[in-house]
Amino acid sequence: MPDEIVRIKKEVNPKFELSGVIRKFQDEGSYPAVLFEKVHGCKIPVLSNLFASNKRISLALKTSEDKLLNDYMKLEDQRITPKKVKKGPIKDIILSGNKVNLHKLPIITHCEKDAGPYITSGVYVFKDPDIGFYDLGMFRMQIKTKNKVGILFGDYAKAARIIRKNEERNKPTEFALFIGHHPACILASQTKVPYGEDEFKVLSGLLKEPIELIKAETVDLEVPARAEIVIEGLIPPKVREPEAPFGEYTFYYGPRRNSHVGKISAITMRRDAIFHDIFSAHKDHNMCAMVQRESVLYKRIKMAVPSLKSVHLPISGNCRHNAYISITKEFDGQGKIAALAALASDPMMKLAVIVDDDIHVTDESEVWWAVITRTQADRAIFMVPESYVAELDPSAHAVNSRVIHGALNTKWSIDATKPIGIPFEERADVPRKHWENIKLKDYIKG
Repeated sequence: MPDEIVRIKKEVNPKFELSGVIRKFQDEGSYPAVLFEKVHGCKIPVLSNLFASNKRISLALKTSEDKLLNDYMKLEDQRITPKKVKKGPIKDIILSGNKVNLHKLPIITHCEKDAGPYITSGVYVFKDPDIGFYDLGMFRMQIKTKNKVGILFGDYAKAARIIRKNEERNKPTEFALFIGHHPACILASQTKVPYGEDEFKVLSGLLKEPIELIKAETVDLEVPARAEIVIEGLIPPKVREPEAPFGEYTFYYGPRRNSHVGKISAITMRRDAIFHDIFSAHKDHNMCAMVQRESVLYKRIKMAVPSLKSVHLPISGNCRHNAYISITKEFDGQGKIAALAALASDPMMKLAVIVDDDIHVTDESEVWWAVITRTQADRAIFMVPESYVAELDPSAHAVNSRVIHGALNTKWSIDATKPIGIPFEERADVPRKHWENIKLKDYIKG
């Protein structure tokens, strides 16, 4: 699959130029993984745009694009206990104390108004102080000094809950984040399994084998022994400092805000480390969480509507905020049940569009054709105002004002399914047997 990766041998600047190359590929409708072999000011190469293709995500899980969601759900439901080891390439280089210097890593400044360089691809490792399970997550990290960072945690995140537990006891929260590993690590960090389930076991299930874990150097945590880079540190209790703006997955800037602070105590890495970068204001970021969110959506709707056929989170909604859902409709009102389940499935979900099972939900034009031709707006649309969505939603508002930014918004749904038992115009098409198995090359040659 040589078309899936491009090697850039020319030296690039980590401030804007590297992300500019990715942006140019996007402008030309191309989304290869890109390995930058020479990054100015650092000897470590950078891999970016890895997740901007369902083809590559499918390859990572050893499946095909049409089977990705079903196969992912099966793997996500597995639990495999990790393997503890005492040696691993992540310990090739160990930097602690005065040797810690984040500026030695090729950390990228992506967008024009970003507050500085950000680590966007790190998978954070947290441990619950009571139960002891491991939580994995992805959160943006602004580099402030050689050993100090700002980190944004959404209030709904499991990591935020762990930090709140420690803050109530006036204790710091230990963390580690690892950069670069099998793509399943990023996928596992975005799963929505219940609080209390160890996500290293989920990750091992996605890998179909135990991930190897090794003790961190300066915190009481275990980290993947075969990661490229690991950063260790502490989050002091009840300390907040200004962080951002930052170009986010919404393709807007997340505004400046007071965020948690991290103090870095160690960096370990492979001798031949590759730095993995994710361009947040880009398809690369959106798609690295798509199949996991589709899995949650499917499972939760299926409980309410057993006749669910398929779900899709389109890139037009940043793979988070709107869902296209097809059902085999069994009775009137069932579309709204599916919509309610969808809107409750994920805090970030804003819009659920329900269609019949003859609509291909991965074809956005078909979905909106169904909306236009099968609905009466005053009957098809319902709204749930004052719902939590996400602080990063640029249209979200505060509880006390619609003009002050916050985390509330109106969730809504469109039921574009046809009514049961009432005549409806028939869809026009060529008989399926006359086109489904046609091989066009046989006609073109003749």
